[in-house]
Amino acid sequence: MPQTQAPIRRLYLRHALVILTVLVGFSVLVWTFVDSHRDLKRSLGKEALSHLVTEYDLLKSYQRTLAEEMVASQLGTPGVVELMRQAATATDPDDRARLRERLHARLKPVYERMRDNGFRQLHFHLPGAVSFLRFHRPGAFGDELWDVRAGLRLVNETRRPVFGFEEGRVYNGFRHIFPLMYETEFVGSVEASFSFRTFLIHHVDLDASLYRLILPRSLVDSKVWGQPRDRYYASTPLHPDYLRDREADPFANPSLLPPAGNWSIDEADALEAAVADRAAGKLATGRPFFLVSLDPSPVVISFLPVENILGDASAWVLRYHRVPEVAVSWRWMWLKIAIALGLLLLVVATLLVLDRRDYLGTRARARLLDDLHDEHQRLEQAQWIARLGNWESDGPGGEIRWSDQVYDIVGVWPESFHPTYESFMALVHPIDRDRVVEAAEHSFSTGAPFVIEHRILRPDGQVRHVLERGVIETGDDGRERLIGTVQDVSEQRALAESRMESEAIIESAHEAIFVCDTEGRLRRCNASFRRLVGVDEAQAESLRVQTIFAGTARDDAVDLTTAWREAREQGSWEGELMLLDRESGDRTPVLLSLTALTLDWGERRLVGLFSDISDIHDRERRMWHRAHHDPLTGAANRVLFHERLSRAIAEAERHGDLVAVLYLDLDDFKPINDTYGHDVGDRVLVTLVRRLQEETRETDSVARLGGDEFAVLVVRPADAEDVRTVADKLREVVERPMSLDEATVRVTVSIGSAIYPADGTTPDALLQVADEGMYQQKAR
Repeated sequence: MPQTQAPIRRLYLRHALVILTVLVGFSVLVWTFVDSHRDLKRSLGKEALSHLVTEYDLLKSYQRTLAEEMVASQLGTPGVVELMRQAATATDPDDRARLRERLHARLKPVYERMRDNGFRQLHFHLPGAVSFLRFHRPGAFGDELWDVRAGLRLVNETRRPVFGFEEGRVYNGFRHIFPLMYETEFVGSVEASFSFRTFLIHHVDLDASLYRLILPRSLVDSKVWGQPRDRYYASTPLHPDYLRDREADPFANPSLLPPAGNWSIDEADALEAAVADRAAGKLATGRPFFLVSLDPSPVVISFLPVENILGDASAWVLRYHRVPEVAVSWRWMWLKIAIALGLLLLVVATLLVLDRRDYLGTRARARLLDDLHDEHQRLEQAQWIARLGNWESDGPGGEIRWSDQVYDIVGVWPESFHPTYESFMALVHPIDRDRVVEAAEHSFSTGAPFVIEHRILRPDGQVRHVLERGVIETGDDGRERLIGTVQDVSEQRALAESRMESEAIIESAHEAIFVCDTEGRLRRCNASFRRLVGVDEAQAESLRVQTIFAGTARDDAVDLTTAWREAREQGSWEGELMLLDRESGDRTPVLLSLTALTLDWGERRLVGLFSDISDIHDRERRMWHRAHHDPLTGAANRVLFHERLSRAIAEAERHGDLVAVLYLDLDDFKPINDTYGHDVGDRVLVTLVRRLQEETRETDSVARLGGDEFAVLVVRPADAEDVRTVADKLREVVERPMSLDEATVRVTVSIGSAIYPADGTTPDALLQVADEGMYQQKAR
C-alpha cells in the first residue's frame, strides 16, 4: 500500500491541473453566454421603458393642450365667469340652483363634444373647493372638497392652474384645474379630467402591448370603501400593498384589450406573480424600472411611477410587451452551455479512464478497507448518539453478550458486571419484570419478534425507560438465539409526559388558545377556541385566523394585519379586536394576545390567546350613559351638553356657521309639586323633555341642566330670526296643557337665547348670555 501512494498523488495532481484549466475555460464561456443574454434583456427592457415614458409624456402634453384650449375657448369665457361670480356671491339656495341650471344648459353641448374628445368629467367649484356643478352627475353638488382634493386646495391658495394625475373614488386619471377670475376676484375653478382609460383607448389599435394601472392599497382605502372598492379595484399578485384599477383594466373592459397582443388574464396574473419578489423592493424606490420574465411567456414589464398634482408618486403604469427574442436567446444560451459542458465531461472522462486504469484495483481495495473502518466508526457513533445498544442472548439460563452502550444504559461497568439472564432481570424494575419475562419466553417459544418498553432500576438508584426490540435467529449450528437492541428513551418519555400535561392544561383553559403559521392557517386550538368561534374540530382544520377577527370602531383601533406585523417584528402584541360570527355576522369584543414563536428548524408560528370582554364593554357603556344623561328624563346632562356645544362651536368656526343656545326655565313648576306631588312633577318633566326632543332636529340637542332648567342646542340656524322662531315653537309645545291621570297641568316658560359668535365664542359665555336673557324675560 505505501508503494502506491506516490504515483497516486502525482496522478491526482495532474488530474487537478487539467480539470482546473478546463473549468476556468468553461467558466469563461458560461460567463460570456450569460452576459450576452443579460445584455439583450437590458437592451430590450430599456427600450420598452423608454417607449412607455415617451407615450406617457406625449399623452400628458396632448391632454394639457386640449384642456387649455377648451378653457380658453369655451369654459373660461366672460359669460361663464359671470355666472360663477354670481353663484359665488349668492346666499339663497334657490338663486344658486337657477345659476347652476343656466350654466348646465349653456355648456351641456360643449361637454358632449368634450366627451367625444376623451374628456371624462367637467366639474365647476365655488371658492373654498365647494362643488357647484358636475356635468356627469348634475344632481350631486354642495360637498366640500378642500380636505380630500389636494389640487383644488392648491388652486384656491395659489390662483394658478394645476395639472397632473389624481386618484379618484371611481375613476383615476389626469385632472386639469383652472382658476376662474372675474377681473382680480377669484370666483371659483373648473376641472376638466381624463380617465386612465383614455390612455388605453389611444393604444388599443396601435400597439400589441398590454397596459395596467395599480395604486397603493392605503391610498384606495382612504378614499373608497364598501361595495365601490370591490367593484372598482382588485388585488394584484404583484404586491399585497397595491390594488389594480378595474375601470382601466383591459380584461374588465374587453374593448380596451389590444387585439394583436393575444393576452389573457391568467397570463398577466402569472407574470405579475413571477416578478413579485423582484418588484417589491423597486416599487418602494418610486423610480421607473423594468423587469423581464420568461415564465409563463417572455415579456418585459415596464413600471412607470405616476406623480400626482403634489409631485408624489401615487400610482404606477405597467406596460407588458412581448419579447420572444429573449426566449430564443435563453434557449440558445443553455444549448451552448450544454455543448460546452458535454465537451468538458468528455475530456475529463477520457483523462480519467486512460490515466487511472492501472491504479483502479489498488484504489478499490484501499477504499474498501477505509469504508469498512468508517462504517464501523459511524455505527459506534450512531449508537452513542441515539443511546442505543445491541445484545445477543442464548435464552433463559444462557449467556448474554452486550455492546458497550448497553453497559452505559443500565449503569454498570464491564469490568465488574457479568451479564446473564438472571443479572439482567435483576436490573429490570420489579413492576415491569413479569412483562419482560413473558415477552422473552413468548418470543423463544413462537419465534415471533418482540417490542417492549420497560424501566431499568440502575444500581445508583436512577430509573431509566428503555425500548427493547428482539428477533429469533437460527445459527449455522441449528441453535436459536435472540438478538436485539435496547435504547434509552427516558428523555422521550419525560417529554411525552410533559406534552400530555401541557395538552391537558391548554384544553381545560377558559381562555381561547390557538397556534397558527405566518399565513394564518390554524395549526391547533383548544376547546374554548372552538366554543367561542363556533366550529368543531373538523372545521377548525381548514380555518384561517384572518377570517374570524376584525378591527374595532375605536379611533385608536388596529386591524389583525397590523397586530400580526407588530407581533412578528416585536415578538408580541396585545390589544382589542372583534371576533366575527361567520354565520350571523355578529361581532364580539375580545382581548387578544399574540406571541411570535420560532421553531428549531426556522419555521415561525404565532401563539394567540383571547377572551370575551363583552361584559366589560357593557359596563363601560352603562357607566358612560349614567355620567352623561339625566336619570329622570334621559336627556343629556350639563356635562354632555357642554361637550356637544364645544363640538358645534368648533364646526361652526371651520365652516362659518352659527350656533344658538336656548336657556329654558319653567315659571310655575313649584306649585305643581306642592299641589300634585313630586311623582306628577317628575312626569311633567319627562313629558316636557319628550316634547322638546320631538320638536327639535336630530342635529340639535336637548339637555336638563337641573331642577326645572333646560337648555337646547340649535346647530346652524340661518339667522337670529330663525332662532326666535325655534324659541317660539318650543314655548308653544311647553305651554301646551298636558293631561296626567285626572288632572290637567299647564306650565309657562321663560326662554333666553345666545348666538355664536355674536354673543360669545365659548360654551360658558353662550350659556351665561342665554341665562341672563332668560332672567330678563322672567322679570318682565
